[in-house]
Amino acid sequence: MSYADNARIVIKQKGGNETTLELSTNPVITFSGEDLVITNDYTTISIPLDDIDKYEVTDGTTGIEPKTIEPLFSNGHVIFNGIPMGCPIHIYALDGRMVSQVKAGSSGRAEVSLEDLPKGAFIIATQKNRIKVINK
Repeated sequence: MSYADNARIVIKQKGGNETTLELSTNPVITFSGEDLVITNDYTTISIPLDDIDKYEVTDGTTGIEPKTIEPLFSNGHVIFNGIPMGCPIHIYALDGRMVSQVKAGSSGRAEVSLEDLPKGAFIIATQKNRIKVINK
C-alpha cells in the first residue's frame, strides 16, 4: 500500500463534526462566497468558513494495521461506518446485475436497506470490501 492509498484531508468543524476525504477520490477545493466547497468523484459538500476549526492532510498511518470495515446488521439493514464521504456502495444480484446503490454521507456512514430487495443472495461491494448477504 502506498502513501497515496491512505492520504486524506480531515476538516474539523467547531461544532465537533469532522469531514474526511480520501485523496484517491480526487477532491477539488474551491470557495463560494463564505463557504469552502469540496467536490470529489462522488459528491459535493459546502462548509461555512467560520465553522472550520482546523484541517490537516494525513497519510493515515498510525503504526497500527488498518482496520477492516466491518458492517453492522440490524433489522434488514446493513450499516457501514468509516466509508469515505460520497463513496458508493453497490448491491449486486448473483448474476452480476447492480440492483441498488447508496452513498456514504459526510459522517462516513452508509446504510443499505434489504427491505425493498427480493428474497435471495446479494453481493454488497464497497470501495475495498465485498460481502455476501442473504435476504430472507
